[in-house]
Amino acid sequence: MTLDDLKAKLDAFSPVQIEFVARVVESLSNPPSPDIRAHGTWLTGVPAWIEYFGLALSVHHSATTEPLAISGFEAVFRNACDHLKWSMDPPGSSTRRFVDLIVEPTGDAERRLSLKSTAAKNLSEKSLHISKLTEAAWIQDARTPKARREQTQWLFRQYQEAVSHIVMLRAFRGEPVMPPSRYQLVEVPATIFDSIQAEPLASFESDAPKIECRLEGRTVATVAIDRSDAKITLRNIRISACTVHAEWFRTS
Repeated sequence: MTLDDLKAKLDAFSPVQIEFVARVVESLSNPPSPDIRAHGTWLTGVPAWIEYFGLALSVHHSATTEPLAISGFEAVFRNACDHLKWSMDPPGSSTRRFVDLIVEPTGDAERRLSLKSTAAKNLSEKSLHISKLTEAAWIQDARTPKARREQTQWLFRQYQEAVSHIVMLRAFRGEPVMPPSRYQLVEVPATIFDSIQAEPLASFESDAPKIECRLEGRTVATVAIDRSDAKITLRNIRISACTVHAEWFRTS
């Protein structure tokens, strides 16, 4: 759409429509300030992607003080990739397991992404928490350490075949009723789960085991199998093992 096309459409708008557009335009004129934390990544190496994402945050907060939640994050992430005409799979059905988006940036490798978001209180600057990585209904029937290890290792083989990276949007706010003052976009490599395949049987003695994930000999996360809720929780993911692409700071 050209500028003349846009002006022609605006000429036909009602006063209410004009007021609505004016609010959106005002938000676009004062987008959140981006802070590139990791230069030259597949996202930060493309300034238009970072700009688009920041503008989308502006438009979101022109209508609400609530943080951008998971469904909105998925849509904005896809739209930013689509703006650059990157190759993407169509939106998945609710039955597709693990992966939310498969994207191939121009001239770069394909990424199979699980998208997550959080606006929890007291977000840590040093670690991440994913309250539900995936479901684990089988834990209710896994009565022995051997069964728990086999099922856990099978699950993470399936997960890593489907997902190459987890991308999480974190919304920081001073109080739960306050709008976010900062957004942070973090990428977690699925390779942090590699060590699970070599985990000894003793680690599965508990009926709700907690498995340390290790990279180069250091613990970078803990997989907790939640028997009561039949889910996998990922705890204490070290930021140092992740890529913090960028942060956006809001002033209003």
